[in-house]
Amino acid sequence: MRDIIALSSWRFHHWLIAASAAVYLSVHAGVFPDLSGIVSWLADRPEVADAFSEPHFGRADALILLFSTLFLGPLALLIATVLFVFTMAVLGGFVLPVARWLDLPDWSATATVLSATALVAWLQSGLWLPYSLWFFGLLARACKIVFA
Repeated sequence: MRDIIALSSWRFHHWLIAASAAVYLSVHAGVFPDLSGIVSWLADRPEVADAFSEPHFGRADALILLFSTLFLGPLALLIATVLFVFTMAVLGGFVLPVARWLDLPDWSATATVLSATALVAWLQSGLWLPYSLWFFGLLARACKIVFA
């Protein structure tokens, strides 16, 4: 019983269950907004308002989008994670000699590269954010049509 209470002995599934319970309780308590409001806001965006409105195949198209996203989404996330880690490793390899030359710890090179990557992503958000909102709006619209 003592091993369950010690946080250092928790495995991944313990942390996953604890995080899921914390998110559920936070949504239930009203700390985070309800997901239905966010989904409705995304589904009613003007750029996706007329998506899947074809009378004969609109619902089938929405179902195909949901299944494609469900099965190909994890692969896309894996590829994005591998590319991010590779970019961090390559850029960290360039910054690490400079950090060692300045007698800084090795983690400062990683922190510098991560900060620079986050800054570039924030500065270039005009390029990727509209497409992300469009895709999540399309996905929310598909969910709304399929589950209605």
